[in-house]
Amino acid sequence: MALMGDQLNVAQRQPAYVRFQNNTCYSIEVNWMNFHNKEQTYCILDPNKFVDVNTFSTHSWIFRECTSKSHMVVAGREVFIATPWVEEHRRLEFKHPINVPLRTRVLIEMPAMDLRKLCLLKLASILKNKDDINMLEIPKTLQKELIEMISNKEASKIQLTN
Repeated sequence: MALMGDQLNVAQRQPAYVRFQNNTCYSIEVNWMNFHNKEQTYCILDPNKFVDVNTFSTHSWIFRECTSKSHMVVAGREVFIATPWVEEHRRLEFKHPINVPLRTRVLIEMPAMDLRKLCLLKLASILKNKDDINMLEIPKTLQKELIEMISNKEASKIQLTN
């Protein structure tokens, strides 16, 4: 009998144990793609910090810089899907028996960004509030982007407390 839809997903779903490590100098949103294909924030990961996550091989993960909401990458890709821990064990050719699940280290990195975006990110990290932006002698379009970035940063902090 052939498996259909959700039955197939359950049959393919295998546990995966990962350690997401933020290798950037920015705070990163670790987002799980839920069953409605919407990003759901799992946590905010500070620079050079890590979080251990128990997930499944069918779950997708996306990483965003908190201020600009720019995509970060894992192994050059914007979407990460974990390998089941048993497959990781086989791939690494361990000779000892499987007693404890293997946790895979996943490095989150910043993709190549243009100079404009990098400068805006730096300004957003320095400025304390939206009113400070109005004092800058920069084009209104850049002021709008900075206001949005600071709003994103504030929203990320609020989202974590809820």
